[in-house]
Amino acid sequence: MYLGFFAKLSACLIFSSVLFTHPAMSQTARVLSPTNDAIGVFPQRGGVADPVVYLKTRKKALSFVREERWQQALPLLQSLTSSYKDDGDTWYLLGLTQMQLGHHEQAISALKNALTLGVNVTNIPNASRPSNDIMIKVSEAYAQLGNIEQAHEWLRKSLSARYDERSSIAGKAAFDAIKDNTQFQILAGQYKDPTLTRVQQWRADLEFLLAEINRLHINEVAGTNAELVALAKSLHADIPNLNDQQIVFRMMELVGTLGNGHNLIVPTFGEKGNFSRLPVQFYVFTDGLYIVDATPNYSALIGQKVMAFEGTSSEEAIAKAAKINPRDNEMQQLWLAPYYLAMPEVLTGLGIADSTNKITITVQSTDNVTEKIHLEGQAFAFSGLPTLPKNHKNAPEYLQHKDKHYWQYLNKSNGVLQVQFNAVAQMKTQSLAQFSKALIDTVKQDEVKHLVLDLRHNSGGNGSILPPLLKALIYFEAAKPDGKLFVIMGRNTFSAAQNLLTNINLFTDAILVGEPSGSRPNHVGEAGRFKLPYSGVFGLISSQFHQTSRAEDHRIWVPPHMPILPDSKSYFAGIDPAISAIYRLLDNL
Repeated sequence: MYLGFFAKLSACLIFSSVLFTHPAMSQTARVLSPTNDAIGVFPQRGGVADPVVYLKTRKKALSFVREERWQQALPLLQSLTSSYKDDGDTWYLLGLTQMQLGHHEQAISALKNALTLGVNVTNIPNASRPSNDIMIKVSEAYAQLGNIEQAHEWLRKSLSARYDERSSIAGKAAFDAIKDNTQFQILAGQYKDPTLTRVQQWRADLEFLLAEINRLHINEVAGTNAELVALAKSLHADIPNLNDQQIVFRMMELVGTLGNGHNLIVPTFGEKGNFSRLPVQFYVFTDGLYIVDATPNYSALIGQKVMAFEGTSSEEAIAKAAKINPRDNEMQQLWLAPYYLAMPEVLTGLGIADSTNKITITVQSTDNVTEKIHLEGQAFAFSGLPTLPKNHKNAPEYLQHKDKHYWQYLNKSNGVLQVQFNAVAQMKTQSLAQFSKALIDTVKQDEVKHLVLDLRHNSGGNGSILPPLLKALIYFEAAKPDGKLFVIMGRNTFSAAQNLLTNINLFTDAILVGEPSGSRPNHVGEAGRFKLPYSGVFGLISSQFHQTSRAEDHRIWVPPHMPILPDSKSYFAGIDPAISAIYRLLDNL
């Protein structure tokens, strides 16, 4: 078993050495962790003087840290770590506090203790609990002390432990004093050799991408699969004959071999090779591919069915897009394939179109009139993953407030509390915890009989903020034993939203409504960001495994109890079939 693994790893290193033509661009090697690094870390034998006082002090210190009252937090945290040494959270908070107060040597010592024990505390300002993030803090402290060698060493440690915000390192103020250091620039993924030709720059970026796949991906041998290796070698050879956009497309094909949904290239963030987009948005309904949105000059196309792209049927085009759409399940094809098909560079890369200058699509109107439309790509800025747009006056409630991360509405006519959760992120005006508390207050009202949570637009975010909302939903079931809890889900329900859905499925008796979810109960998630040094091409590599459900849960998605699939007739008529079905069910109780 182990011999096979190291043979694959050796092959990967040999392949990389063939491509790496510039030693300065070689990357930090990934380090495999020991099976159990807790062995040899012995617990404290003596207890604290007064456990009640200790707990009160701990709560007060945590409150001070969250309020950024560092000076007040310091003596409390020093007392806590002095009296009890086995809590990684208190060492972590002490290290962060020492950093804020400029006590960098003391911060290093405390943070190293936190790394040994592990950390769980969340909602701390300007901090993150994963070990590789803590290693970055240690590196920052060494940089502030002027110890460049140790600053570099701890950067290497963090990168080897799959730190997933590499592109942000150079922008951290703590590294300002060493930002011009060549070794630091290499570690931060920012180094550019000014002597390289265009071809050499793109090859260096390809090498960087391959190294980041090997460093970040949850599967240690993801970068050694035969298809990826063949595509990489072919692209390396073909770069002199390709334009920038063609190179980016070939990189998308390469990333497409990784086979799970948190791997992608965003082909619009770079300094080179950015894609364009047709002035329309497509969506797959049960009855075909339709235009659901368009720029003002093409608004007359909204509602038309797309029959073909050039000479390729829409069904075949969707199937072809799979090669650049790594995914957790095939719901992601329904979700993202239409997004990619709106890019001329994708259509040419897939062999559907001959040129990016003008794309011909065949559309069919509601009265079955077919015509060919000629469209040109336009520059665009990435503004998030696609959702169904609100594009007409009759848009139903679930499309009206997509710009809000979360909102609630009580329909007093039937006692249904509707909650829409569109992004796992904090609103500036109200945190998710505050919203969840307000939700509990609403649930306490006698008027509330049932609750509907809508996750149809939610493709994820910061999963660490989810517990208060999950608790609010569990509270609803306890407070309203005769009520019904519904969750509406679909192809966009992904990543952290999938984690919430999985937990709801585990801990409540919620009735699930809509389509299968866009991910699996247990899935490879997280998003290790990369930015290629020369082109600025931006993308994500899946870096963590999320076992939200039981170990034996091998479902490919969470299926609905009430299947309701989106159809074009309902959408363009302004009807929400999911909420209509829920109301119909409640009327028959």
